[in-house]
Amino acid sequence: MKGKKGQTATIITSGVIAIIVGVAMLPVLASLIDNAQVLKGGDEQVTNTAFNTSFTLGNGDIVSGSETILNSTCSGTCTEREGTLLNGAEYSLNERAGTLKIINRTGTWNVTYNYKPDTYVDSATGRTVIKTVTLMYAVALIVITVSVIGINLMRQ
Repeated sequence: MKGKKGQTATIITSGVIAIIVGVAMLPVLASLIDNAQVLKGGDEQVTNTAFNTSFTLGNGDIVSGSETILNSTCSGTCTEREGTLLNGAEYSLNERAGTLKIINRTGTWNVTYNYKPDTYVDSATGRTVIKTVTLMYAVALIVITVSVIGINLMRQ
């Protein structure tokens, strides 16, 4: 009987430690998984004083079609045509490298865009698998908890 009590105490202690460590790690794991699934936003201001000026934005891997380039000197008085640059005609953007070239226009421009951070998972299937990992981790914690309680009840 004595050996069984010691064995039970060891199993229960191991289970409690696993639960504490698991619960402590769950927010960290969830945070990493969120970073792998969420696009980030960029907001920068660039000024060009000559035609055909190129700028390197703070981030690469820009999401196609998410960029907006507005004239920052217009305080509500510019028409849409004066205030917004047209893609292809007045600016070109290398989305992979994050380089912006303003063509035949000068001024100060507010550039907003979405980009994929280094931790972003491009594949939709990959993002689904990552979500499943969190679910399995949580289920494993529940199984450990129930096992520890079940072992404790069976020994009494």
